[in-house]
Amino acid sequence: MQQQKINFRQERDFGSVLGDSLKFLKQNFKSFFTSIVLIVGPLILLMGLMYAYFQTTLMSNFNRDPSNPLGIFNSDYFTTLGITVLCGFLSNILLSSVTYNYMCLYNEKGAGEKITVSEVATKLWSNIGRLIISSIVLIITLILIVTIITLICIGIFSGLGVGGAVVVGLTIFFSLIIFMPVFAYFIPASFYLVVRDNVFIYTAMGKVRTYLSGNFWWTWLIMVVSIICLSIVQGLFSLPASIMMMTKLLSRGQETGSDSSLLLMTFYTLAMFFTYCTYSILQLIAAFNFMSHEEKHEGKGLQSKIDEIV
Repeated sequence: MQQQKINFRQERDFGSVLGDSLKFLKQNFKSFFTSIVLIVGPLILLMGLMYAYFQTTLMSNFNRDPSNPLGIFNSDYFTTLGITVLCGFLSNILLSSVTYNYMCLYNEKGAGEKITVSEVATKLWSNIGRLIISSIVLIITLILIVTIITLICIGIFSGLGVGGAVVVGLTIFFSLIIFMPVFAYFIPASFYLVVRDNVFIYTAMGKVRTYLSGNFWWTWLIMVVSIICLSIVQGLFSLPASIMMMTKLLSRGQETGSDSSLLLMTFYTLAMFFTYCTYSILQLIAAFNFMSHEEKHEGKGLQSKIDEIV
């Protein structure tokens, strides 16, 4: 039986946002994750290997000379860290591009029409440049903002006593609790618009911010629940590596062998791979939540239904 196509332009409540996101995954599970594995997978695996090598080398250097903890910060450390960060940056861009281009293809095609990896790859190349530029601009902007906020906080801390510093610290803590889940929605939703509407990041962020008005706390709740659930799943992926790393820490000074390091690298690589794949679910949820806000403000989906009836 042909599955009913999900209507993107539709107002959704809390349950519908999560429900339609999971329904989308259920309908497209094989082709969606195949596209991620084949297009983004090699880069994620490379990043996972570099991260695993980074962690195991860090632990080996520390175990070799525990009396000199700063000895771990050698040239290999910074080289591996740089490659890992670069791979992570590119992996995030490709993952966003695959996820959102896949959604666009789904919306363009008729009910039941298959989406192939080659179609996703072709569409990806049409807007990858805009995504890269938008990502670089966003990172530079965030670095500037964080730097300014940090300098302001340092100035406030230095001018206040211990009591004032505690109050400011608690204010920052609760601000993070309130705004970080919404920020975790704001950025993916903006990149969805970069892909869908062929706009740059500031234009997309302006639209997301406008439509967020009146939907802040529902978005906060949706993202908190989503982040907690995905964090549990991702924690399970990382559990074998964490257990093995703890074992190596407890047996510090004892010879664990190259087989142990190779197994740890394998666990870290697989954990990184599956963690990135599941992050696409959060991107889907952010996109469906935005489309609900968009329909609430514009009403184009409702208007098209009225036109069909007339």
